[in-house]
Amino acid sequence: MEKIKLYIDEDLTDRLAVALRSRGYNVISAHEVNMRGRTDKEQLEFATHNNRVILTRNIKHFVALQREYYKHGLLHKGIVMTDYLPLKELIRRITRFLNKKKMTEMRNCIDWLQNYK
Repeated sequence: MEKIKLYIDEDLTDRLAVALRSRGYNVISAHEVNMRGRTDKEQLEFATHNNRVILTRNIKHFVALQREYYKHGLLHKGIVMTDYLPLKELIRRITRFLNKKKMTEMRNCIDWLQNYK
């Protein structure tokens, strides 16, 4: 089973991607791939095109995107959401998430870092 490749939305610090890569995870940030300032839909499309689950704090817009994708039969690789957390706690929860979930389990799904305390 394929491990999750993560794409971090621009609303989270790019330091998160650096910290997770240093721990051996396949992670990129919107800040690193010239995706800053793009719409949420463009962010999700980028993640999907690059076979990545997207991590975001933009809950309201990404829940709406999930509904839109479902309604129109569109596919994405997965959305994981978080609220505002200190960087250390965010890294801890994402690490738990990445160690527990696989790409196939996230297809067209939303998950919450709150589930990985």
